[in-house]
Amino acid sequence: MEIKKTDFKDLLEIKFKKHKDSRGSLIKIFNKSNSTKFKNQCYESYLSISKKGSIRGLHGQSGKYAQDKLVYCIRGELLEIALDIRKSSKTYGKIYKKKINSKNAISVFVPKGFLHGIVALEDQTTLVTYCSKPYNPTKEYGIRIDSININLPKIKLYSSKKDKKLPTLNEFLKKIK
Repeated sequence: MEIKKTDFKDLLEIKFKKHKDSRGSLIKIFNKSNSTKFKNQCYESYLSISKKGSIRGLHGQSGKYAQDKLVYCIRGELLEIALDIRKSSKTYGKIYKKKINSKNAISVFVPKGFLHGIVALEDQTTLVTYCSKPYNPTKEYGIRIDSININLPKIKLYSSKKDKKLPTLNEFLKKIK
């Protein structure tokens, strides 16, 4: 495993070692003993399968339910997006984005204090997310992904009803000031 620091404190890109033989390949995605940044044990994990253009996020949780996340794409390709909302951070309000896919064996570690989301760039994009804390719907918050300053892919985009009701980035920032 190769851990690469980003311009965002504690947000990491992790390149996994892919073991190949005549049967196929194997990648160890999560190993508690060598995952020093995933300080809390993995509390729960999710497998999501999305059609091309699906938007998931940007989401976060507050208080004792704030989550560190380890995100890995096992099929297809996605645009990984994280927005730093840690007020004391040098990168407060800045956006991290990276294409990850099933071929590049890259995972992203998103620490607490970021809003997180993805855009599926292929049909059947399959993502595994490991979370350090349990999901608590009463502590969840977020913003509409189309309200941040990034170039979204030129494809038909799909959001959930819940995500369409989220505030814009400007509305969100006014609330937390």
